[in-house]
Amino acid sequence: MAASASNTTTVQYPIWIDEVEIYCDEAKLKHHLTHKLNYNENDAARIFQQISGHIEQNSFLYFFWWSAAEEMSTEAIRVLLHSIEHSQLIRLLSYQDGLKYTALRCCAGSKRNEVIKVILDSVSEKECYQLLSITDDDLGWTPLHVSCMKGDTESVRLMLNHINQDMRYSLLQMPNEDGDTPLYYASYNGYTDVIKLIHESVTHSRWINLLQRKYVDVMTVLQTAAYENKQSCIDTIRDSVSDEEWLQLVSTPLPEYNQRIHYELEYHQAVSRIDELRAAARVKCVLLTQDKSGI
Repeated sequence: MAASASNTTTVQYPIWIDEVEIYCDEAKLKHHLTHKLNYNENDAARIFQQISGHIEQNSFLYFFWWSAAEEMSTEAIRVLLHSIEHSQLIRLLSYQDGLKYTALRCCAGSKRNEVIKVILDSVSEKECYQLLSITDDDLGWTPLHVSCMKGDTESVRLMLNHINQDMRYSLLQMPNEDGDTPLYYASYNGYTDVIKLIHESVTHSRWINLLQRKYVDVMTVLQTAAYENKQSCIDTIRDSVSDEEWLQLVSTPLPEYNQRIHYELEYHQAVSRIDELRAAARVKCVLLTQDKSGI
C-alpha cells in the first residue's frame, strides 16, 4: 500500500497504523531493508514479500495477529517491529481483536516462543509487564495463563525473565474470570516443569503465598493437584516447602462441594487424598518435635 501524503509517521518509518488498519510504504520498506538493516537484494526481496503480502491481505488489525502468529516468519516479524515508530509499535502489540486477543496472546496460543521473545525484546520492561497483563475476553486469561495451561515451559520462562521480581509476582497473582492463577493451570494439568520454574522465579515467601492463593469456590494449587490426581505435582510442591509449611498447606480447608464446578467423585477423592496427606504431615511434625525435645 502506498503511503498517505497526510500521514506524518511515514516520513521516517515505512510501516504505520491509521485508525484500525496497518499500512506499508513499499518503497520505504525496500530502502529500510537494504540501507538500514543491511539485507542483500535477495534476502530483502524475501522479507519484503512476507511483510507487504501479509499487510495487503490482513491490513485490518482485527485480523492481523491471528494470521501473523501462525504464518509469518520470526525474521519477518522482527523486521516489522523495527520498521514502525515506538508509540505505534505499542499500539500494534496491545491492540485487541474481537476476542480481546493481543499479539502475545495469539503467539502463546500458537506456541511461537521465538516470536514472543522478539516481541518482548522490542519493548521496555515496564511495557513488557503491561503487555503481559492484558486479558482476553474469552476467559480473562493473560498470555501467561495460556502458556501455563499448555505446559509451554520456554514461553513461561521468557515471560517471567523479561520482567522484574515485583512485576513477576504481580503477574503470577493475576486471576482469570474464574479466579484461577497461571500456577493453578500448571497444577491442574500436571506440568511439574512449569511449577518448578515458577518456584525458582520468586522468593520463598512469595512462593508460599502463591500456593495459598485462593478465591471463592476455587481450590489452592495443591488441592487442584489432588483433585486431578497429579501425584507428580503434589510431590513437586512437597519438595519446595518445609515440613511446617507443608502441614499448613494440607490443612487449608477445601471449598465446599459445588455441583456446578466439581465432579462429585473427583471431589470426594480429593478430600480423601488431602486427608491422607494431612494425617501423614501431622505424624511427621509430631515426630520432629519429639526429636528436637529429646523425647
